[in-house]
Amino acid sequence: MESKDYPALYRESDSLAINAQKKHFWLVRTKIALLLVITGIMSVSWGQQPSLRTLVAIVLAISLVLSIAFTAIMNVKDLDRVWFSGRTIAESIKTETWSFMMKVDPYDGTLTDSEAEDRFLNRLDEILRRQPSVRSLLALNPTGGPQITQHMRQMRNETLENRRTYYLQKRIRDQRHWYAQKAMWNKGQESRWFVITWILELAAASIAIIMIIMEDIIINPIGIITTISAGILAWINARSYREPSESYGLAAQELALFEDRANQVSTEERLARLVLDVEKIITREHSIWLGRLL
Repeated sequence: MESKDYPALYRESDSLAINAQKKHFWLVRTKIALLLVITGIMSVSWGQQPSLRTLVAIVLAISLVLSIAFTAIMNVKDLDRVWFSGRTIAESIKTETWSFMMKVDPYDGTLTDSEAEDRFLNRLDEILRRQPSVRSLLALNPTGGPQITQHMRQMRNETLENRRTYYLQKRIRDQRHWYAQKAMWNKGQESRWFVITWILELAAASIAIIMIIMEDIIINPIGIITTISAGILAWINARSYREPSESYGLAAQELALFEDRANQVSTEERLARLVLDVEKIITREHSIWLGRLL
C-alpha cells in the first residue's frame, strides 16, 4: 500500500518524524565531531609551536562555543521527542487505517459507510490529542489531501476474499519483511561499532606503552582515541541498535506464523480476529516509541 493511499495525517506525521530524526542525528554527529576537534587540539603540545598559538586558541574557542550552541539547540528543539511522537502518530494511524479497510472493530460491517468514516475521523482526532506538542507542528506543515482516501473506501467495499488477500500481501508480508530487514541491519550495526570500539581501546593501550618509551612525542593521541571511542558509544546509545534488533526480530517471527493463518480465513469473524492479532503485534512496537518519550 503506497503512502498516498493513507490519510493525509499519516503522510504529515511520517514526514515530520523522518525530518526530525535526520536533524537529530545530524546534531549528534556534529557535536561528536566538535568534541574530537577539541580533544585533538588539546592533545598537542603547542608550547613548541609558538607561531600557531593564536590560531589554535581561536579554533579552540570557536569549537567550544559551537559545541555549547549545539547542545543548547538539541535541548531546545527536543528533536528526538518530535521524532518519537511523530512516529507514534504515524504508526497508530496505519493501524486504524487497516482496521477501517478490513471492517474490524470499531469499524465492523454492521456500520454504514458514513458511520464508519465518522468513527475513523474521531479516532484520528484522539490520536492527535495524545501528542499535543506535535499537533501544532503538524498544523504548520499540511500536505493536503483527504483523511479517508478513495483507495481506503474501495478496499473496505471489496469482497472478503480480496480483503483477506490484500491484508496478507500488503500488511503481514510487507511488515514482516520490513521487521526482518531492520532487525538484521541493527544487529550488524551494533556488532560493527562495538568491534571498532574494541580496536580503538586496544590501540590506545598500545600507544600508551609506546609513549612511555618515547618521551619526546609532542602529540598525545590517547585522548583522541578515547574520545573517538566515547563518541562511538554515544552514537550507539543514540541509535539504540540492540533494542530494535531484538524486538523487530521477534515481531518478524510472529508475523511469519500469521501468514499461514491468513490462508485459512474464510469468514468475516476470522478475518477480524486475524487483523486484531496482527495489529496487536505491530502496535506492541509502538510501545518502544512511546517508552522513549517517558
